[in-house]
Amino acid sequence: MRRRQCLRAAGACSGILALAGCVETLPGGNAPPDYPGGTLVVENAGDSPVRVSVDTKLEQFDAQLDVEVAGGETVVRREFVTAETGDIVTLEALLGETGERIRFQFLPAGGGEDTPPEVARLTFESGVEASATWTATAGT
Repeated sequence: MRRRQCLRAAGACSGILALAGCVETLPGGNAPPDYPGGTLVVENAGDSPVRVSVDTKLEQFDAQLDVEVAGGETVVRREFVTAETGDIVTLEALLGETGERIRFQFLPAGGGEDTPPEVARLTFESGVEASATWTATAGT
């Protein structure tokens, strides 16, 4: 009798572990969304709307975004910049109407076999550039 209870408990645990492994791949799981390389993600982690302007430093990578991002919202521009493998692209962001531009470099098409295409992410909490953080994440 005890052996059956032990086997049932082991079976239930393995079933839970199997489901837990699938949760991240289901919609609404904790896995970040997949974006193609060159995508721009702008996230306002604050409560107030902020006007954001992002453009490229060099004319050869001509891309611009000028948008007001509501508090708690995220704006995504898929394939914002297209480039060749190994090309480093510099983005400049301006939060609000005045202030200093915040620069960031990333590899939209990756850097070869060892470096995947990258997604540029700008996260901020207010219209002050000190609250802003650029990060690069792996794209598809």
